[in-house]
Amino acid sequence: MNKNLKFIIVLSLLSFSSMYSQNSHFDVKESIKYMDQFKTTTILSSHSNSDELNVIARKSKNNLVFETFDKQAKGKKIKIIQLSKKESFVGDIFHNNKLQIFMVETLSKTKRILNCYTYNIEDNTSTKIILLEKNVKKKTALFSGQNKRQTNFSISPNKKYIAIATDNIKKNSNSYDIHVYDAEKLTLIYTKNYFNNLDKYYISSDMLVSNNAIIYSIGKEYKNGKRERKKSKPNYSYVLNKISKDDIKTSIIKLNEDEYIKSLTMSFYNDQIRLIGYYSRDKVFGIKGVSIFNFDKKNLSVTSKKKQKLPVKVFEDLYGYRNAKNKKDSELTSFYLDHTLEDKDGNVYLIAEEFYTTQTYVSYGVNGGGGFVTTYHYDDLLITKLNKNGNLVWGRSIYKRSNEASYNVFLHNDQLHVLLNSGKNLLKKNDGRLKVSKGWFESSSLYLFLYDNDGNVTHQKIQDNKGKTFYIPYRGSYSKGKFVMYNHSKKRKQIMMLTCIE
Repeated sequence: MNKNLKFIIVLSLLSFSSMYSQNSHFDVKESIKYMDQFKTTTILSSHSNSDELNVIARKSKNNLVFETFDKQAKGKKIKIIQLSKKESFVGDIFHNNKLQIFMVETLSKTKRILNCYTYNIEDNTSTKIILLEKNVKKKTALFSGQNKRQTNFSISPNKKYIAIATDNIKKNSNSYDIHVYDAEKLTLIYTKNYFNNLDKYYISSDMLVSNNAIIYSIGKEYKNGKRERKKSKPNYSYVLNKISKDDIKTSIIKLNEDEYIKSLTMSFYNDQIRLIGYYSRDKVFGIKGVSIFNFDKKNLSVTSKKKQKLPVKVFEDLYGYRNAKNKKDSELTSFYLDHTLEDKDGNVYLIAEEFYTTQTYVSYGVNGGGGFVTTYHYDDLLITKLNKNGNLVWGRSIYKRSNEASYNVFLHNDQLHVLLNSGKNLLKKNDGRLKVSKGWFESSSLYLFLYDNDGNVTHQKIQDNKGKTFYIPYRGSYSKGKFVMYNHSKKRKQIMMLTCIE
């Protein structure tokens, strides 16, 4: 019996059992442990269709794995596709019972290929097509921050169009190409070159494609050089581009002397483009509050602009109610925007995490010498909510400490869900703060932090972690009321499925 067949037989016997009835928000189900030939626990994508079938895509070192199961984990199907050793995930689309996974393949130091793998849930078949071949700067990625002039990948809200922006390698100029594809047929509709500038350096920040295949792109145009100036006014303006098959329109967003904006994210709302980001008054990478710009989609004219300071509640969560008043006029630093979520009513949630590294010198002992050990810090979370009119409704923080990426978020029924692991018992400090961390000899637990429309939070323990039942929300995925994640074990795999109770 070959290895793949053994894997399929074992998975076909999986069953989920309800557990932890004390949790009032989720129907929590967990599979039995099973032997898995693949070591990865990272879910690339998970989706549910109208028949309540669930499909998961994950990648091992040399394989793309599709797994399909119903809400009771019965009738599970497996599809294993062999990949080259150098393929990386960049995006996905799910429509018409088909899951499309987009992977960038590295053929050489300068040549990249964008592949699309399409998996059909109903008949358990797959196809592969090459969408794009591109030359890049030596040893850089096609869709990664390794390239300072980042490329973008975007899917239209109606799932009909795919847009890809790639950086043309020219010695003395900035230049981007837009490629627009039919998402169903995967055929090229049009290409367009934009921002060909010999004098100014440009970094793409975000991109959207509309339901009628029009591209909107936002990026920084530097006045001098290629970087921020820490002790001077902002060294850049933002450029908004509207790109169609026949035309390109541009609008410039000039910033005030006390207005630093690290990056802007885009979203559609009614007939407008919304640009949202954190702003600082005196630091290149600080956060004083939230900026929002609204543009008319047709002519790119500014319809409104707002700057709003972080609420004092953010600082109470981080520093305690005694110190919050002294901190409210300060700025947060080292925070990076991880998630921008939008609900059906047009409310927008921004979730950022504090990240930094430290180095400690470690002696090698009696033989002398030593070296530096780098420690990664994934600490506090910053959460802000804006309504459809761009008003900052509330802001909160989670005072946490961790040395690895550990959380995930999703929206369901107008409530923000934050999943994370912490010590077995959350620590309530005398100053009102709730500390989320794990002590040296403390066991851990999986928690839900649930925020309502007004920013009020409740905390629910999902499970106490024991042995290999340590699940990793950071590597999980949410779709249609279900959050799915794998446990930490590399071989004795287990799946947890959290289904929101309506």
